[in-house]
Amino acid sequence: MPRVYALACLVVAVFAVVASMAAGAARADKDAVRAVRAYRVLERVYFDRRSGDYRERAHGQAGSHAWPFSQALAATIAVARLGDARSAARSAVPARFRVLDRRFRVHGVYRADPGGDVYYDDNEWIAQDLLDWDSVRRSPSARRKAERIFRAVVAAWDGDPQTPCAGGVQWTDAPANDDRNTVSTANGAVLGLRLYLLTRRAEYLRWAQRMVAWPEQCLLDPDGLYADHVRGDGTVDRTEWSYNQGSMLEAYRLLYRATGNQEDLARAEAIADATVAEFRGRWSSEPPQFAAIFFRRLLDLAADDGRSDYVAAAQRYADRLWRTAPRLLFGQAALVQMYAALAAARGGA
Repeated sequence: MPRVYALACLVVAVFAVVASMAAGAARADKDAVRAVRAYRVLERVYFDRRSGDYRERAHGQAGSHAWPFSQALAATIAVARLGDARSAARSAVPARFRVLDRRFRVHGVYRADPGGDVYYDDNEWIAQDLLDWDSVRRSPSARRKAERIFRAVVAAWDGDPQTPCAGGVQWTDAPANDDRNTVSTANGAVLGLRLYLLTRRAEYLRWAQRMVAWPEQCLLDPDGLYADHVRGDGTVDRTEWSYNQGSMLEAYRLLYRATGNQEDLARAEAIADATVAEFRGRWSSEPPQFAAIFFRRLLDLAADDGRSDYVAAAQRYADRLWRTAPRLLFGQAALVQMYAALAAARGGA
């Protein structure tokens, strides 16, 4: 009897594993289908084929800014990894980069709008799009452009020791603005670390470590989250946006990947846990493009540490966003990104 009982237990355990895998695969398929459906809406409603540019509002005038354009581009690259829309999305990406360069790129960096100011966080998002595309279809030119953007970010580092809370990456080159932001500094670190992992050039790691350290010193709040920015006079805007938390947890996750230091992975998890707890019940008031950045980074962290609760939290947010049917380019791009990331996290890409 004991032997029979043990065999029965083994059969039950195997069945449970198989059932769990089947459920996960089914969920991944559903997420992939939703990503593709949302992408088709993005193309039909927000993309203007005549100009090759996006509309920021449904059926509005074509001509977006660099930041929403980059988020739509990120959505297109994400879908390029998925099933039946892969060829259409893959063929679209190079043309979108050409439009981005033609409209916004000047001397290796991107302006927020044609003839406008340079925002370094815009450039960091675009650089990450470039590296994402390089990972889908090897592109030395995309990698070179990302490296050039990183040099511009380093040049935007505040090197004046007399500045209150000296250091940090300037948010913009606009003459009237001296803000140094979590988003521009943390994403500078993310970009540097991604380049380090590709090239193993020590300067990328050194700068990334410096960029991670600055928000810890100047913008970390008692609740474990990061405030938005330090102004030129040293005062701090204490608003806590989800994308800032996502950028910092991603920087620590990549530091862990670069160095193997378990403390960096633990720090990423601490930021993730604090953010999930703090934003519980109020995600509907957070801009979807901010939330999607956080949850995509949360899913990246789950791939490293195996935390299924992170995947579940991202799924809940994506399903809620699906039900609200976003009305702006930002929201539709966020929806695509979320479901493509979930499909990938569950093995559907």
